[in-house]
Amino acid sequence: MIIIILFSFAIVFVQDWKHREIHLILPIVIFSTSFFMIPVKSLNLFKIILFNSSFFLITLGFLIIYMSFKLKRFLNPFQHYFGLGDLLFYIAVTPLFLLQNYILFFILSMLFAVVLQLSLKKILKEQTVPLAGFTALFLCIIILKDCFLPFQKITLL
Repeated sequence: MIIIILFSFAIVFVQDWKHREIHLILPIVIFSTSFFMIPVKSLNLFKIILFNSSFFLITLGFLIIYMSFKLKRFLNPFQHYFGLGDLLFYIAVTPLFLLQNYILFFILSMLFAVVLQLSLKKILKEQTVPLAGFTALFLCIIILKDCFLPFQKITLL
């Protein structure tokens, strides 16, 4: 099952890198595979998903409010700053983390994306950041670290 998740992350990376969009089925596959792999009782897993999704949606809400006040008009983040695929991807990975680890993952994945975007600036043809793709790459690294290195695990896998 972990192969399915890693393969899905690889497809997300390639699609987002090339086309700046991901297929709708990928977040569904990632979410459902993650959901059935996590060895947590279902009630607790629903709480984990609810807390992580709430954190993400509240953060996105604050981004919308901040940018709307800054521009003095309502801002649709999906037209300017954030893709629907990014939203679906961050929601799809919610079963993989406890809340504190999800917050850590969220912050580190944003930093990872910024660093990659800046370092690949000359190679990239488009100015937009393939956030879901960079996040998928970062999550592959985290999962492989969790599987093969004896350090503290970040994911619930």
